[in-house]
Amino acid sequence: MRRILFGIGIILFIGLLVLRCDIPMTKNGIVGAYSNTNYGNEPCCLETPHKADTLILKSDGTFSSEYYGNGTYKIYYGILTTEIDWTYEYEMGKAGHSAYFSNKIFEKPKIILNYDLNHYYEKVE
Repeated sequence: MRRILFGIGIILFIGLLVLRCDIPMTKNGIVGAYSNTNYGNEPCCLETPHKADTLILKSDGTFSSEYYGNGTYKIYYGILTTEIDWTYEYEMGKAGHSAYFSNKIFEKPKIILNYDLNHYYEKVE
């Protein structure tokens, strides 16, 4: 009986762990359009959009966005994380931004801009 309860506990623990962990992204999974719809929070950072915006990541390593304009991006793959750095031109020269992907089971992939304020881009296509 103890073995059965121990086995059930281990299975539940592993199941919860799998549901909470991010699944690493693939190159084909990253490419697409991401929409920023939760921009109503208090502005915390100048480099994050505080209006409706769509970020389009293209397969050739470039992106386009109404907020950032056009630029390039690089993807860094970790064991359980996928990070993105993008650079773009603005009126004072070059700028960049770093973020990471959240790809949980039963959720759409997201680019997390600010975790504490729940500010992200969500994949729409």
